[in-house]
Amino acid sequence: GTLYRTELADDEPLVMVKVKNSTQEPDGSFKDYFLRVPPTMQTAEQAVSWTFGFDKVRDYQPLIET
Repeated sequence: GTLYRTELADDEPLVMVKVKNSTQEPDGSFKDYFLRVPPTMQTAEQAVSWTFGFDKVRDYQPLIET
């Protein structure tokens, strides 16, 4: 994934991680999605780990990565 961050006036930063769906679409493509994550996220790996409920990157050990 890729981590995106933008500052917002009078609000917390908007932080999102871009991920690719591993399920193929009928046309053969793979969709990208943006998932909002807490502004404390510093890396895409940390953000993806957080979306699976892990506080520490080292605890996120998927069996398959594409």
